[in-house]
Amino acid sequence: MIMIYDNNDRNQYYSIFTPEEELKAFFMHKTSEEQEKAYEQNFGNEKYKFPRNKVAKVKLYQNKFLISRLTSKDISESDKIKLLNFFNDPENFSWGETTWSLDESEYILRFFDEKEVEVGKIWICLEDCGMTKSIPFSPNMKYGGLSKSGKVKIKEILNDY
Repeated sequence: MIMIYDNNDRNQYYSIFTPEEELKAFFMHKTSEEQEKAYEQNFGNEKYKFPRNKVAKVKLYQNKFLISRLTSKDISESDKIKLLNFFNDPENFSWGETTWSLDESEYILRFFDEKEVEVGKIWICLEDCGMTKSIPFSPNMKYGGLSKSGKVKIKEILNDY
């Protein structure tokens, strides 16, 4: 049972409810240009700022079967602020899109509120693909692909961990 839970949690085999308003605003466009324009119009919009809740704590997990929770590390307060700023700055992301799966990510960042409830989650694939996936979605991260400067910045932030 633990193996199934761990695998499902690290790889998101559960469904995510996307509010109808977000589906219409961001995902129901006929062309990629229309979709990109919808994202750009919402850059910096507080309503879609990641993770949409106040964050008290961030933990970094290696995306490794059964040991990810045992090897987790708490992110410092200063790096928490850097991470939140990083993921809400569109300059750290490019419009390019690649095909990858979550099990290719090296890391998972989990964002918790003051009651220790997970309010956000980001998978990061640095070495092989330079991609991220977030829950909840934020247009600030475009399609999840890291820009050249974004790759450098995220490595600098996570370097101590």
